[in-house]
Amino acid sequence: MSTQIYLLTGFLGSGKTTLLQNMLGSLREKDGEVVILMNEMGEEDIDGEQLQGFGFPVKKMLDGCICCSIRGELTEGLKEILSSFQPDKILIETTGVADPIDVVDGLTHPELYDKIQLKGIVSVVDASRFLDLNSRFQSTASLVKTIRNQVRYADLLLVNKTDLTAPNILAKVKDKLRELNSQAPLLETIRSEVDLEVIFSVKRISPPSREEQTPTVAVQKSIGRLSPMDKIKQSLGLKTSSPSLYNSIETFAYHFTGKVDGEKFEDFLYDLPKNVYRAKGYVLFHGKEELISFQHTDNQVLMFPFENFGPKMVAVFIGEGMDQEKIIRDLEKCYAG
Repeated sequence: MSTQIYLLTGFLGSGKTTLLQNMLGSLREKDGEVVILMNEMGEEDIDGEQLQGFGFPVKKMLDGCICCSIRGELTEGLKEILSSFQPDKILIETTGVADPIDVVDGLTHPELYDKIQLKGIVSVVDASRFLDLNSRFQSTASLVKTIRNQVRYADLLLVNKTDLTAPNILAKVKDKLRELNSQAPLLETIRSEVDLEVIFSVKRISPPSREEQTPTVAVQKSIGRLSPMDKIKQSLGLKTSSPSLYNSIETFAYHFTGKVDGEKFEDFLYDLPKNVYRAKGYVLFHGKEELISFQHTDNQVLMFPFENFGPKMVAVFIGEGMDQEKIIRDLEKCYAG
């Protein structure tokens, strides 16, 4: 019997890891072997630390995106998981800049073809930021393309952070999602809370339905042969040979050398420029003993105590065209005197 694959996608900070945590909490009471495969941008693992303690095997793929730069490692990683654990299910959480079509291509390796079955692509959408991210006036072309493909090729859409979204904005978001993908079920969520059986009952949407709903766009004709990846994209109605968002995304890590002032650090996170799409990590506050886990998107900062002192005190930043030196200078002003 084939191992079932569930692909969790969505842009940076949308709530994928929170969804995965919720799923693992429910899976503790279920039978069957489940393995997690996580992809992180950069060399430091932040989100993976949040999954420790759930009791499930976790394989991490760092410093690259499984849709492009380390796609070959996806195949090898899956082969290793299948050989070591013989799992019933594998939950794959992609990095937030992954194009799901390219990830699906990585799942079609001949050595995996009869061993795995992609049950569905679940895309988490941050309703509070989607309209801005989807706007060509406020986002780069590669970002918009990735955001739209994460929606267009989903089999289930979770419209997350509805508690942070005004009703009129939420209505516009849902209209745009339906324009991009009229086939996938659409569920509103807060903190990615959804019944586990809803995820596991997701059904793949047939390719013809996707092609029918894909808007017709002018495609520049190229001279010469198409690569195998371009042929797949062309068959799905996608543009070929266009730059991926991963190619323009950069990431860097900063290692703390001491405790920081909590209020200054929170202000620092809120003041990060818009081209910093995501910041996350672990820090110690002056006057506090517990480690603090922090998460940042352009309109939200979350901080909570973290009991596991295994993680390093580190901050990871993900974005485009970031002024790394200025960010570090501003961050170092947060150290407690």
